[in-house]
Amino acid sequence: MSEPLAWINGLLQPFSQTGLPVWDLGVVAGAAVTEMARTYHHRPFRLDQHIDRLTNSLSALGFPQRWSSEELATAAREIIRNNAALISKNQDLGIVLFSTAGSNPTYLAGLADQLTTVIHTFVLPFQLWRSGLQHGVRLRIPNVRQIPEDCFPVEHKVRNRLHWWLADQQAARLEPGSKALLLDHAGFITETSTSCFFLVHDGKISTPDRGTLKSLSSEVVEELAAVLQIPFFRRQISVDELSSADEAFLSSTPVGLLPVSHINGRPFEISQPTSVFSRLAAKWETLTGLNPAQQILDAET
Repeated sequence: MSEPLAWINGLLQPFSQTGLPVWDLGVVAGAAVTEMARTYHHRPFRLDQHIDRLTNSLSALGFPQRWSSEELATAAREIIRNNAALISKNQDLGIVLFSTAGSNPTYLAGLADQLTTVIHTFVLPFQLWRSGLQHGVRLRIPNVRQIPEDCFPVEHKVRNRLHWWLADQQAARLEPGSKALLLDHAGFITETSTSCFFLVHDGKISTPDRGTLKSLSSEVVEELAAVLQIPFFRRQISVDELSSADEAFLSSTPVGLLPVSHINGRPFEISQPTSVFSRLAAKWETLTGLNPAQQILDAET
């Protein structure tokens, strides 16, 4: 079969035929918990940890669960095997899993319907990240704030992301090509719409400890920092600290690491071979067996 497969509620079907009904709460209310992993050399990286985070979040937020972690892992590996065979050796897959809260009974005359759980993949669009890798990511702090913890714990990865979309739109209006770096309601730095944020002061890495996703890529950074004996701290970071920082960078599952070149117009040095960013990037290759930065640079446009 030349078309990628997807898995929905236990059934395999062509990706182009996979969709949510309009009465699903994932559509109606954005009530869906999601997860994303990726492959390196067509092999999934820490898939079990991603699935555990998904099922833990479903439990914490009170979503019904029909599938165990083991069942989801088995289904995901089958999808990966099939879909990886359809791409070139230089490409890799993003792996998406999500589960919704079920159906909106108002649309179904009060009748209940089952939740929807989906697994699908997509070819990672490396060319989209080439400019950020080569020239650094430009960030702006918008007026939009991170969702407060008394709404729901933002450590859980959910589909409710309107505030991120609005924040990125505002950042792009302030400075074309920039992304939003959000503050919480106390004025401390949190994260971007797609990445964890890190600052480096005097060779020490700091990342926010509140108002952020419980990120697996951030855990990789912490793990690699320990190997390199680089001090690593999770703590509150104020906006004032941006003016004295030596480096800033981002981490995410699909990309790995990206340097930050500007925050609110303040420049940061990038591409220094002895920088903390460069040292971490080199260790990332050792961990995964692939240089994600080179994969981005070599991708066809």
